[in-house]
Amino acid sequence: MTEEPREREALWADGETLYDIVPGLVNVIEIVGRDLVLGEYRMARATAEMAAALIVEQAGATGIGDEGTALLVVRALAESAAATERATDARAG
Repeated sequence: MTEEPREREALWADGETLYDIVPGLVNVIEIVGRDLVLGEYRMARATAEMAAALIVEQAGATGIGDEGTALLVVRALAESAAATERATDARAG
């Protein structure tokens, strides 16, 4: 097989990211990331659970059908968003 790995990934996901498949997910992830930076852990957890439910609602497209797995995905995305938020704050400050 001579396909590049990125080409195979794009074919597998029909060229879409999780953010493309789940409407509004990017905004919810940014909110969770901001809550983590601010230390609002209860709010972050509640919003993360909502994001996980959004992912599960699109299980046919995402391939993620249980909330536990979806919550792990949200956590990884939110921690990345929080790191980006911290880096942006550090540059601005």
